[in-house]
Amino acid sequence: AGTGLRASVLVLGPLLARTGRARVSLPGGCAIGARPIDLHLDALQRMGAEIAIRHGYVEASCDRLRGAEITFGGVTVTGTENIMMAACLARGRTLLRRCAQEPEVVDLARLLKAMGARIEGEGSEVIAILGTEGLGGARHEVLPDRIEAGTYVIAGALAGDEVVVAGCEPSHMTALLDAVRQTGARVTTERDSVTVSSPAGGLRACSVRTAPYPGFPTDMQAQFMALLTQA
Repeated sequence: AGTGLRASVLVLGPLLARTGRARVSLPGGCAIGARPIDLHLDALQRMGAEIAIRHGYVEASCDRLRGAEITFGGVTVTGTENIMMAACLARGRTLLRRCAQEPEVVDLARLLKAMGARIEGEGSEVIAILGTEGLGGARHEVLPDRIEAGTYVIAGALAGDEVVVAGCEPSHMTALLDAVRQTGARVTTERDSVTVSSPAGGLRACSVRTAPYPGFPTDMQAQFMALLTQA
C-alpha cells in the first residue's frame, strides 16, 4: 500500500493477518502534531510479527500472528481497529486493554462479527478476540458519520434559521450537542435527527476540552472555533 493518507495504516493489520506480509507507507495526512504509529507496531510485534521501517515504508512479516495480551500505551482509535482486525485471524485469544470506545470501533466490530469473527467487549476499555481460520462475506450498513453531522449542526447554529440534520445518530454526538447548547443555540433531538437554530439574543462564549469518546471530539474543534468567533 503506497498512499500517504493517515488511514492507510489500517490495511497493515489485515494484510499481515491474511497474507503474512505487508508493506505499507508510513502515514501522513495530519497536520495537528506528531501522531506516531508505535502503538500499532508494538502490538503487532507482540503478536509475532517482524517489523522494519525502510525508505518510508513499514515492512511486516510473520508465519501467522498469535494471540497476545496487549495494553495500549494510550487511547488510539486506529490502533484499536488495526489490532482488532489482525487478531480476528490470529492463532488463539487476544486481549486488548485501554481500547478506544468510539462508535466507529463498535461498528467495525459489528461488521467483523457478521463476517464470522469472535469479538467481545467492543465499546468498552477491554476487547477480547478469539482468532478464527477465516472470515466470510456480509452485508453491512455503515453508521452515520458523527463528525459530518456535527459539522452541519454547527453550520445550522451559525445560520440562524432552524436547520434539521437528518439521518444521523444523536446519541453519538452528546458531548458536541451539550457544547452547542452552552452557546445558547437551541438544540432538539429525535431518534435519527438533530434540529438546531441560533438564539435570538446571539451566541455566548463557552469553553470546551477535547477528549477521547465520549468526550468532545478533536475533529470538531476547528468547526466549534468557527462557531465561537460569532459568540
